[in-house]
Amino acid sequence: MFNFVYSNLLLKLSKTGKEMKIAIPTADGFTINQHFTPAKGFLVSTIQFGEVVEQEMRSTPNSEILASEDESYKKLVDCNKVIVREIESNQSNFLQLQKIDVIKTDETIITKVLMQYIKIVMQKESDTCCSP
Repeated sequence: MFNFVYSNLLLKLSKTGKEMKIAIPTADGFTINQHFTPAKGFLVSTIQFGEVVEQEMRSTPNSEILASEDESYKKLVDCNKVIVREIESNQSNFLQLQKIDVIKTDETIITKVLMQYIKIVMQKESDTCCSP
């Protein structure tokens, strides 16, 4: 179940082909960390036309990932969204200031949360593009 905390705008993926990058904090690439930090890394999924077209694991050198000049933050700079289970309000606010939407979920499995998110976005687009 998603809680769209700061997600103001859903990109139109199916028809426009706009690329979206979603970062998920993880230690193993399969499950979502309980807390945003300390994360060993982020699985960054590139989504285009409603499908995951690329995934890469980006490791973080330490748990201090949201200092403005920190190398770890730079690993998220090209992302549009971050999907988390739990996040501190100051971290969430920092991401929002960087124009990265924060999406909270209760789901623990990365593939499930990505498929659920894509399904929701595609349904929103279908409702938007095809309603009278």
